[in-house]
Amino acid sequence: MIERQAAPLREQAREELRRRILNGSIAPGQRLKERVLLEELGVSRTVVREALRQLESERLIRIEPQVGPVVSEITAEEARQLYEVRAALEATAARLAALHATPEDTQALRDSLDTIEQSLPGSEELIELKNTFYGTLIRASRNEIIGEQLESVQARISQLRRVTLSEPGRGPRMVDELRRVVDAISQGDPEAAYAASVAHVEAAAVIARQYFEQSTEAQ
Repeated sequence: MIERQAAPLREQAREELRRRILNGSIAPGQRLKERVLLEELGVSRTVVREALRQLESERLIRIEPQVGPVVSEITAEEARQLYEVRAALEATAARLAALHATPEDTQALRDSLDTIEQSLPGSEELIELKNTFYGTLIRASRNEIIGEQLESVQARISQLRRVTLSEPGRGPRMVDELRRVVDAISQGDPEAAYAASVAHVEAAAVIARQYFEQSTEAQ
Protein backbone atom coordinates (compact mmCIF):
# COMPACT_ATOMS: atom_id res chain seq x y z
CA MET A 1 0.00 0.00 0.00
CA ILE A 2 1.40 3.40 -0.95
CA GLU A 3 1.99 6.04 1.69
CA ARG A 4 0.23 9.38 1.51
CA GLN A 5 2.66 12.08 0.41
CA ALA A 6 2.52 15.61 -0.93
CA ALA A 7 2.37 14.38 -4.53
CA PRO A 8 -1.09 13.60 -5.95
CA LEU A 9 -2.18 10.02 -5.29
CA ARG A 10 -2.35 9.25 -9.00
CA GLU A 11 1.33 10.18 -9.32
CA GLN A 12 2.23 8.02 -6.34
CA ALA A 13 0.24 5.13 -7.79
CA ARG A 14 1.85 5.56 -11.22
CA GLU A 15 5.34 5.67 -9.74
CA GLU A 16 4.72 2.56 -7.65
CA LEU A 17 3.37 0.58 -10.60
CA ARG A 18 6.14 1.93 -12.82
CA ARG A 19 8.74 0.83 -10.27
CA ARG A 20 7.30 -2.68 -10.16
CA ILE A 21 7.30 -2.95 -13.95
CA LEU A 22 10.86 -1.68 -14.28
CA ASN A 23 12.30 -3.93 -11.60
CA GLY A 24 10.49 -6.98 -12.95
CA SER A 25 8.12 -7.48 -10.01
CA ILE A 26 5.34 -7.27 -12.59
CA ALA A 27 6.49 -9.33 -15.57
CA PRO A 28 6.06 -8.53 -19.26
CA GLY A 29 2.79 -9.97 -20.51
CA GLN A 30 1.26 -10.03 -17.03
CA ARG A 31 -2.31 -8.80 -16.69
CA LEU A 32 -2.90 -5.96 -14.24
CA LYS A 33 -6.12 -6.76 -12.40
CA GLU A 34 -7.87 -3.66 -11.17
CA ARG A 35 -9.28 -5.37 -8.07
CA VAL A 36 -5.83 -6.51 -7.00
CA LEU A 37 -4.32 -3.08 -7.58
CA LEU A 38 -7.04 -1.44 -5.51
CA GLU A 39 -6.23 -3.72 -2.59
CA GLU A 40 -2.45 -3.46 -2.92
CA LEU A 41 -2.26 0.30 -3.37
CA GLY A 42 -5.12 1.26 -1.10
CA VAL A 43 -6.43 3.95 -3.43
CA SER A 44 -9.64 4.54 -5.34
CA ARG A 45 -10.60 2.99 -8.67
CA THR A 46 -10.33 6.45 -10.27
CA VAL A 47 -6.75 6.84 -9.07
CA VAL A 48 -5.79 3.40 -10.37
CA ARG A 49 -7.34 4.05 -13.78
CA GLU A 50 -5.61 7.42 -14.10
CA ALA A 51 -2.27 5.81 -13.20
CA LEU A 52 -2.84 3.08 -15.79
CA ARG A 53 -3.66 5.64 -18.47
CA GLN A 54 -0.37 7.40 -17.78
CA LEU A 55 1.55 4.13 -17.99
CA GLU A 56 -0.20 3.37 -21.27
CA SER A 57 0.95 6.73 -22.63
CA GLU A 58 4.52 5.70 -21.73
CA ARG A 59 3.88 2.41 -23.57
CA LEU A 60 4.79 0.44 -20.47
CA ILE A 61 1.38 -1.22 -20.59
CA ARG A 62 -1.20 -1.85 -23.29
CA ILE A 63 -4.97 -2.21 -23.04
CA GLU A 64 -6.24 -5.40 -24.65
CA PRO A 65 -9.92 -5.77 -25.59
CA GLN A 66 -11.79 -8.17 -23.31
CA VAL A 67 -8.66 -8.47 -21.15
CA GLY A 68 -7.69 -5.07 -19.83
CA PRO A 69 -4.26 -3.64 -18.99
CA VAL A 70 -1.26 -5.89 -19.67
CA VAL A 71 2.43 -5.13 -19.16
CA SER A 72 3.96 -4.50 -22.58
CA GLU A 73 6.35 -7.01 -24.11
CA ILE A 74 9.11 -5.86 -26.39
CA THR A 75 9.83 -7.35 -29.80
CA ALA A 76 13.21 -7.79 -31.42
CA GLU A 77 12.44 -5.04 -33.93
CA GLU A 78 11.31 -2.63 -31.23
CA ALA A 79 14.47 -3.41 -29.27
CA ARG A 80 16.63 -2.65 -32.30
CA GLN A 81 14.98 0.72 -32.75
CA LEU A 82 15.12 1.57 -29.06
CA TYR A 83 18.81 0.77 -28.80
CA GLU A 84 19.46 2.98 -31.82
CA VAL A 85 17.66 5.86 -30.11
CA ARG A 86 19.37 5.15 -26.81
CA ALA A 87 22.79 5.24 -28.50
CA ALA A 88 22.01 8.59 -30.12
CA LEU A 89 20.75 10.13 -26.88
CA GLU A 90 23.51 8.84 -24.61
CA ALA A 91 26.23 9.71 -27.08
CA THR A 92 24.87 13.22 -27.56
CA ALA A 93 24.74 13.69 -23.79
CA ALA A 94 28.34 12.48 -23.52
CA ARG A 95 29.46 14.84 -26.29
CA LEU A 96 27.76 17.80 -24.61
CA ALA A 97 29.23 16.81 -21.26
CA ALA A 98 32.70 16.87 -22.80
CA LEU A 99 31.99 20.45 -23.86
CA HIS A 100 30.34 21.69 -20.66
CA ALA A 101 31.35 19.54 -17.70
CA THR A 102 33.13 21.15 -14.77
CA PRO A 103 35.81 19.37 -12.73
CA GLU A 104 33.10 18.76 -10.14
CA ASP A 105 30.93 17.10 -12.79
CA THR A 106 33.67 14.76 -13.94
CA GLN A 107 34.52 13.84 -10.36
CA ALA A 108 30.86 13.06 -9.73
CA LEU A 109 30.85 10.81 -12.79
CA ARG A 110 33.96 8.99 -11.55
CA ASP A 111 32.47 8.58 -8.10
CA SER A 112 29.25 7.20 -9.55
CA LEU A 113 31.16 4.77 -11.74
CA ASP A 114 33.28 3.65 -8.78
CA THR A 115 30.08 2.86 -6.89
CA ILE A 116 28.87 0.76 -9.84
CA GLU A 117 32.17 -1.12 -9.95
CA GLN A 118 32.08 -1.82 -6.22
CA SER A 119 28.56 -3.22 -6.53
CA LEU A 120 29.63 -5.92 -8.99
CA PRO A 121 28.84 -8.67 -9.58
CA GLY A 122 25.13 -9.28 -9.66
CA SER A 123 23.89 -6.45 -7.52
CA GLU A 124 20.11 -6.08 -7.66
CA GLU A 125 20.69 -2.32 -7.43
CA LEU A 126 22.85 -2.20 -10.54
CA ILE A 127 20.18 -0.73 -12.82
CA GLU A 128 19.40 1.96 -10.26
CA LEU A 129 23.11 2.73 -9.87
CA LYS A 130 23.42 3.03 -13.63
CA ASN A 131 20.43 5.36 -13.67
CA THR A 132 22.24 7.50 -11.09
CA PHE A 133 25.28 7.59 -13.37
CA TYR A 134 23.14 8.70 -16.30
CA GLY A 135 21.52 11.37 -14.15
CA THR A 136 24.98 12.70 -13.39
CA LEU A 137 25.86 12.57 -17.09
CA ILE A 138 22.74 14.53 -18.01
CA ARG A 139 23.54 17.22 -15.46
CA ALA A 140 27.03 17.49 -16.91
CA SER A 141 25.56 17.79 -20.43
CA ARG A 142 23.40 20.77 -19.39
CA ASN A 143 20.50 19.34 -21.42
CA GLU A 144 17.56 18.10 -19.36
CA ILE A 145 15.47 17.32 -22.45
CA ILE A 146 17.89 14.56 -23.42
CA GLY A 147 17.49 13.19 -19.92
CA GLU A 148 13.71 13.08 -20.21
CA GLN A 149 13.88 11.27 -23.55
CA LEU A 150 16.55 8.85 -22.33
CA GLU A 151 14.53 7.97 -19.23
CA SER A 152 11.58 7.05 -21.45
CA VAL A 153 13.73 4.82 -23.67
CA GLN A 154 15.40 3.15 -20.70
CA ALA A 155 12.01 2.42 -19.19
CA ARG A 156 10.76 0.72 -22.35
CA ILE A 157 13.79 -1.57 -22.54
CA SER A 158 14.00 -2.20 -18.78
CA GLN A 159 13.42 -5.95 -19.20
CA LEU A 160 16.33 -6.14 -21.64
CA ARG A 161 18.62 -4.11 -19.37
CA ARG A 162 18.27 -6.86 -16.78
CA VAL A 163 19.14 -9.42 -19.46
CA THR A 164 22.22 -7.58 -20.70
CA LEU A 165 23.57 -6.76 -17.24
CA SER A 166 23.23 -10.39 -16.12
CA GLU A 167 25.35 -11.66 -19.03
CA PRO A 168 28.44 -13.42 -17.60
CA GLY A 169 31.39 -11.03 -17.56
CA ARG A 170 29.25 -8.10 -18.69
CA GLY A 171 29.72 -6.08 -15.49
CA PRO A 172 33.48 -5.47 -15.74
CA ARG A 173 33.24 -4.85 -19.48
CA MET A 174 30.45 -2.35 -18.93
CA VAL A 175 32.54 -0.48 -16.36
CA ASP A 176 35.49 -0.35 -18.77
CA GLU A 177 33.22 1.02 -21.51
CA LEU A 178 31.83 3.75 -19.25
CA ARG A 179 35.32 4.53 -17.98
CA ARG A 180 36.32 5.40 -21.53
CA VAL A 181 33.30 7.70 -21.76
CA VAL A 182 34.21 9.48 -18.54
CA ASP A 183 37.89 9.75 -19.52
CA ALA A 184 36.92 11.42 -22.81
CA ILE A 185 34.63 13.83 -20.98
CA SER A 186 37.33 14.75 -18.48
CA GLN A 187 39.74 15.36 -21.37
CA GLY A 188 37.24 17.63 -23.09
CA ASP A 189 37.13 15.41 -26.18
CA PRO A 190 33.51 15.45 -27.47
CA GLU A 191 34.09 13.12 -30.43
CA ALA A 192 35.82 10.48 -28.31
CA ALA A 193 33.07 10.75 -25.70
CA TYR A 194 30.43 10.29 -28.40
CA ALA A 195 32.18 7.27 -29.93
CA ALA A 196 32.80 5.59 -26.57
CA SER A 197 29.17 6.03 -25.58
CA VAL A 198 27.91 4.57 -28.84
CA ALA A 199 30.24 1.58 -28.37
CA HIS A 200 28.84 1.03 -24.88
CA VAL A 201 25.22 0.94 -26.06
CA GLU A 202 26.04 -1.20 -29.08
CA ALA A 203 27.67 -3.78 -26.80
CA ALA A 204 24.42 -4.05 -24.86
CA ALA A 205 22.41 -4.20 -28.09
CA VAL A 206 24.44 -7.20 -29.26
CA ILE A 207 23.57 -9.12 -26.08
CA ALA A 208 19.90 -8.20 -26.47
CA ARG A 209 19.92 -9.38 -30.09
CA GLN A 210 21.47 -12.70 -29.06
CA TYR A 211 18.79 -13.06 -26.40
CA PHE A 212 16.04 -12.74 -29.00
CA GLU A 213 17.79 -15.16 -31.34
CA GLN A 214 18.11 -17.75 -28.59
CA SER A 215 14.49 -17.26 -27.59
CA THR A 216 13.40 -17.87 -31.17
CA GLU A 217 15.49 -21.02 -31.45
CA ALA A 218 14.01 -22.35 -28.20
CA GLN A 219 10.46 -22.09 -29.52
